[in-house]
Amino acid sequence: MFDRYTNKYARWIRVLALVVFGVSIVVGFVMWIEDFEDHFGPFITTVCYSAITASLMYGFAEIIEILSRILQRLESVDGIEKLPEKQRDPE
Repeated sequence: MFDRYTNKYARWIRVLALVVFGVSIVVGFVMWIEDFEDHFGPFITTVCYSAITASLMYGFAEIIEILSRILQRLESVDGIEKLPEKQRDPE
């Protein structure tokens, strides 16, 4: 996993995944407080569903970041190969 994302879309999806998980914990607690007879049923199901959704979103952000870094590397390599012969370093 990356410490710092360079792609803005990957950053926003990662933030959205964390917000979804945080909101689901709050909603689960509210549902649990309203109905004490069900014990942890509503809380557990809400948190499990949102944890799956958040982890998929987080993984999608990682895939976007990986593809973005691959594209940056390919663009930098293509820029070196397209230089005229005079400017190339001797090998």
